[in-house]
Amino acid sequence: VVAVAAAGPGRPAPPTRAGEVVVTLPKLSAMSAEEVLGRAARAVTDLSPRDDQFVKVGSQTMYEASIVGENEKESRYLYRTKRTIWLSADGTRDGALKVEYLEPRAYPGWPIPPEAYKEKGTEWLGLPACGKVSDTAYTMLQKLPSDPEKMRAHLYARPHGDLPSDAGAWTAVGDLLRETYVPAPQRAALFKAAATIPGVTVSEDVEDAAGRTGIGVGRVSRGVREEIIFDPATYELLGERGVVVDAREARAPVGSLVASTAQLEVTVDDAAPEVKDPHGGCL
Repeated sequence: VVAVAAAGPGRPAPPTRAGEVVVTLPKLSAMSAEEVLGRAARAVTDLSPRDDQFVKVGSQTMYEASIVGENEKESRYLYRTKRTIWLSADGTRDGALKVEYLEPRAYPGWPIPPEAYKEKGTEWLGLPACGKVSDTAYTMLQKLPSDPEKMRAHLYARPHGDLPSDAGAWTAVGDLLRETYVPAPQRAALFKAAATIPGVTVSEDVEDAAGRTGIGVGRVSRGVREEIIFDPATYELLGERGVVVDAREARAPVGSLVASTAQLEVTVDDAAPEVKDPHGGCL
């Protein structure tokens, strides 16, 4: 059983100790979260897909994964992929997901388990609508608040498990940006609301999974600084990363890169690839 845990990149140093990657700790900027996220809010544009079209999102990801094998023995590693997803704009049409498996990396302090290498090549999955509209459909995301205060209330109201409320709200921000396309009015409200979450600060020279350097806006949760990365010129979303800043709380060395993503493409397609795969889940 593989469980991938999403976590909210300095230039990575050469891999150390069986593939572990260490980065320079974030250098805090004099810019405020309100300033950076305000610029991101003012820079939003909209693809405005028709109801019969698809939003296509391409990304590269690296997250912590765990494998529980026989005798309840756990192994950890960093699971890496390139993904392209086609999401029905109005949520009524079948979508598709293409996953290209990349070489796994070692989670700090853990050897890469043999099972991590079993997923290779490229896999296609069908994403049937199953007669219901997904929360990630463009038309559903249009129903989110376009007012920053109401959007903030929405972020705090979303389920956040055992996370403290502020950490849960910050996680909700990433969840709404990851492999989706939030309409411009709601995205602007999201950025403005995110700036009001306590503990959010700005860091400089942050690198995404594609090697692009940007501005990181993030906060620390459970010993990991979880950052959302923006282009320093256009303030478009680049990706996310997670870097250990408290070794005791995160149970990993300071500077360990434990999550890294890059948003590579967001476009509109007239159709999604036809995939007949019984393993595909409902959108």
